Amino acid sequence: MKTLKDYEYFRTENGVLYCGDNMEILPLITERIDLCLTDPPYGINIEKMAYANNENKKASKNSKAKSTAYDGGFKDDKIDIKPLLKYPKQIIWGGNYYSDVLPFSKSWLIWDKRTDDKYSNDFADGEIAYSNLKCGVRIFRFLWSGMIQGDMKNKEERFHPTQKPIPLLIWCIEKSDTEGIILDPFLGSGTTALACEKLNRKWIGIEISEKYCEIAKKRVEEYTRQLKLFK
Repeated sequence: MKTLKDYEYFRTENGVLYCGDNMEILPLITERIDLCLTDPPYGINIEKMAYANNENKKASKNSKAKSTAYDGGFKDDKIDIKPLLKYPKQIIWGGNYYSDVLPFSKSWLIWDKRTDDKYSNDFADGEIAYSNLKCGVRIFRFLWSGMIQGDMKNKEERFHPTQKPIPLLIWCIEKSDTEGIILDPFLGSGTTALACEKLNRKWIGIEISEKYCEIAKKRVEEYTRQLKLFK
C-alpha cells in the first residue's frame, strides 16, 4: 500500500508537492487543511476542439481525405468536486460550471481580465470562483490577454492552458483570511504554490501530470533561490 512518501515530488520549507491522482492522495493527508484553493478541470476540451477544427479544414481541402477529427462529441471536462467541499474554506475556480453540485453562496469571486477592443480576446472576459467565505461578491481586475498582462514588469511565462496569474492567487489567499495550510489538488504549473511562497504560507499541492510537476518544481525553486539571494 502506497504512503504519502511514495507520491512526494519535492518540498520546500513551506510546502510539498505530490505527483499522482488526488483521489488516491487526499485520503492519506492527515494535516488539517484550512483552505482549498483550486482550479479543477472544466469546460469544453479546447485541445480536442482545436485538433478537430484543424483536421476538418484539411479534409475540406481534399474531398478524398477522410477527417480524423475527434468525433465523439464535445463534452464538459468535469470531475467530482464534492470531496473538496469538506474543507473549512473553499475557493473553486470555474464554479459556474459546477453550480449544479455546489451549495448556495453569496461569496462568489470574479476575475475581470480587463479585455476590451484594444486587445483581441477569443475567450471569456473573466472567470468566476465559488467560495464559502464570509464576504459578498468580490472582483479582482487584472489584464490577462495573450502576451499582454497586468504587470508587464513582472511578466509571467505561460506554461499551462488554464494558468492563473500569481497576483490573482495572492488576492484569493488574502481574501480567505486564513493562516493555516492551503491545499490545491489540481496544482497545474504551480501558481498556487508560488503565491503561498510569496506570502510565506504553508501549502500542499497535488498534480497528476509529471510534466507539470516538474514545471511547478522549477518555478518554485527559482523563486526560493532568488529569495535566499536577497536575504
